Amino acid sequence: MRAPRGALAWATAAALMAGAAPAMAAEPGKDTLPINVIAIQTNDADDQAEALTKALRGAVRAIPGWSLGEGDYSLEVLTLSLKCPEPPDANCQSRIADQIKSDRYVWGTIKKKAGIVRGEVHLWVRGKGTSNQPLEYSANLTEANDDSLKRIATDAINNLTGGPPKGGVHVRAGNVAGQVFLDGQPIGALKAGDGTFMVPSGPHRVTVKALGFADSESQIVVKPTGAPAELNVSLVSAGGGGTTNVKRIGGFASLGAGVAFGVVGLVSALQVNSAQSAIVGARQAPQNIDVCDDAHAGPLNITSACSKGKTFQTMQIVFFPLAAVAGGLGIYLIATSSKSAPKTGLMVNPQVGPGGGKLDLSYTF
Repeated sequence: MRAPRGALAWATAAALMAGAAPAMAAEPGKDTLPINVIAIQTNDADDQAEALTKALRGAVRAIPGWSLGEGDYSLEVLTLSLKCPEPPDANCQSRIADQIKSDRYVWGTIKKKAGIVRGEVHLWVRGKGTSNQPLEYSANLTEANDDSLKRIATDAINNLTGGPPKGGVHVRAGNVAGQVFLDGQPIGALKAGDGTFMVPSGPHRVTVKALGFADSESQIVVKPTGAPAELNVSLVSAGGGGTTNVKRIGGFASLGAGVAFGVVGLVSALQVNSAQSAIVGARQAPQNIDVCDDAHAGPLNITSACSKGKTFQTMQIVFFPLAAVAGGLGIYLIATSSKSAPKTGLMVNPQVGPGGGKLDLSYTF
């Protein structure tokens, strides 16, 4: 003959109060948060309550970030031992948590009528109180491994807990202002290349997108305890050549400008020499005499040559220094655009004198 339900409960309660050790579940992982699942209470649906209890425990184990708390407790035994009302009120639920040494636990009650199981499961969390989830399903679900019952239990745990507990992920991407995506969904923006986000625990795919750069994708595992998961991202320019080297580009641009200025200065110097040759040939003046000092009194062709010479002499005086400055700046920018000095370089060496000028160009391999 089966012993009365109340007698069994009282006997178990006496053992619990006497310090009998409960059956132990799998030890929670160090990177998870434990949830105890207290055996569902019922007066008329023992098989369904046992199957639902096992399904709820399996659901807790399967959700990333949660683990099944230690101990195999019965709601009926706990309420009897603590002299709680049925169902337990808020004060009693807090005492149950202290009794089983848990910060969060699931409890519930069900009834069976006309082939239907109805009831509620609850989640108590220290400092937050209780949330509840109503249940209604067919009474023929008496096996914990039944897919329908597993789905009911998983939905109940997810609704009560909000899904996997959240953990932090810290993303660094240099100084790039980008957008961060978790499993394809946007979760926020980086400020000066840095950002910390709270996301559900478990494995995830993190993608960083930024204008002008190729997308960067990484796999991470987020844990609800401890420091945030660290993710350092090196973004590559969309062209595939890395981040743009502004100094190197500016250096070559300055070199180009220096060459252009040097060419103008060289042409000006040639024009000055040409004008001076014409004047000296016409006047037969000594080489050390500036024949243009009194050119206004000479023939028209000498006056024109002197005017032309002075114009181009002014241009060479302006453009040769510009060539030197631009070329020097370009060489400096290229030399400092990387950690080591460049192995090649263009040297611009303008030379200006009273009788003309020239531009020496050399390239070092």
